[in-house]
Amino acid sequence: MSKRCFKVQDLKHPSQKKTHTMTSQKLGFLSSVLCKWHAQATVIGKSLLPVLLLIRFVILGAAVQTVWLNDEGKFQCNTQRPGCEVTCFDAVTPLSLPRLWTLQLVLVLAPGLVFLCYLIHLTNQETQVQRGNDEVKGHTLSVYRACMAFVIVVEVGCSAAQWCLYGFELSTDFSCGRSPCPMRVDCFLSHAWEKTVFLRIMFTASSVSILLNVVEAVCMLRAKLRRTDGGETLQSGSQVEESFLSRLLALWHSHAGFLGKTVLPVLQLVRIVLVGAAVQPVWSNNYFVCNTLQPGCSSPGYNAVFPFSVHRYWTLQVVFVLAPGLIYFSYLVHLLVTQKQSETGTVIKRQSLWAYLGFLSAVVLLELGFAVGQCLNYGVLLPSMFGLYTHQCDDIMKCYFSQPTEKSVFMLIMLVLALLSVLLTLVEMVSSQCMVLKTKKPWKKHEDNRENSIPCTEMMSNDKEEGDA
Repeated sequence: MSKRCFKVQDLKHPSQKKTHTMTSQKLGFLSSVLCKWHAQATVIGKSLLPVLLLIRFVILGAAVQTVWLNDEGKFQCNTQRPGCEVTCFDAVTPLSLPRLWTLQLVLVLAPGLVFLCYLIHLTNQETQVQRGNDEVKGHTLSVYRACMAFVIVVEVGCSAAQWCLYGFELSTDFSCGRSPCPMRVDCFLSHAWEKTVFLRIMFTASSVSILLNVVEAVCMLRAKLRRTDGGETLQSGSQVEESFLSRLLALWHSHAGFLGKTVLPVLQLVRIVLVGAAVQPVWSNNYFVCNTLQPGCSSPGYNAVFPFSVHRYWTLQVVFVLAPGLIYFSYLVHLLVTQKQSETGTVIKRQSLWAYLGFLSAVVLLELGFAVGQCLNYGVLLPSMFGLYTHQCDDIMKCYFSQPTEKSVFMLIMLVLALLSVLLTLVEMVSSQCMVLKTKKPWKKHEDNRENSIPCTEMMSNDKEEGDA
């Protein structure tokens, strides 16, 4: 980051103009993070890409969700065979487009959040060493390029999946011959033309995003920014004003590794968004039909297959996994508020370290417990047909659940996210312990600089007194 963040013009005389660099300007914490982001991105990354992503989120939430609302209830086939419409709707829409676009936008947003967390980490390091002569080195340009590459891969992959599943147009009528249909039947989809319009709009927006990210990468290469792979010196002449939030982040960052500061928080946020925006709508439609006319058979069959709803199970998982983190941050706030003047940073560091390791251990145990519970109670994938027998029914019946393919996709995604969280948390535990044992924290270096500066000041004052005598 350049040392010249701000410039002002001093007009002492109409004919004279002087430009002074404000090297002692105090910046807010968020202003410093924003300044670092603008130092890496071009005009496309600063303006066009964020606005395009915001437009896609608004279209998805305000227009697309309403068009596909209760889509399965409006899907009709010219047959009365139980379970035929359910299996045919699953064949027509194996993965609902609103859920596919939600997953796409969340994955596109995730690298930006990781890069933001990395900038917050660097800004916090600058805050801790701003009174000393140390320099903070980072790899902001490399991280920014990696985030752009990940966005391009996600956009290309989701666009290819959309084209393979639906093409560029949705037809009004379909021919379906899946079991248990007695023959090939004609099925009809509602609002086909309107859905085709939004299909093309979202595909065009994804293509424009790919093009802008490629142009952003090419512009950064042609600009030949003065950065090296060995790390850029990021300490600027502008000081960051230390607040309670910066102190809280400094205490957290003194133990957390790279994964704990960037990837793990974004992973939890992605899972929360998926549960609320994608998983809950697809699992709220619990359309369960059995090939029997005897009343009271479908409900006991559904209760036997799903004694506890899967999306509510994932909601409990997300809440319980977030609880140790909230307790940990509440404990850090308690340490900062109740800190006594006589207490040194080493005491607080030791207390917060054990709390951080306990927080990570609780997350690992909870993630493993919920992942094993999901595999034992629901399996990994959801079958399209269930053979059930209950005491309310006279014979074994075949039951069909709505959208089994789409629900299986999200079951696999949530299981992978839980296992990935376990793996990254274990790596974070090992890295945080190694970092505490082998490295010296910037805030501790700051204390050492203060301790070393006091004798120098006293020595200068003593020399001055001797000279006066």
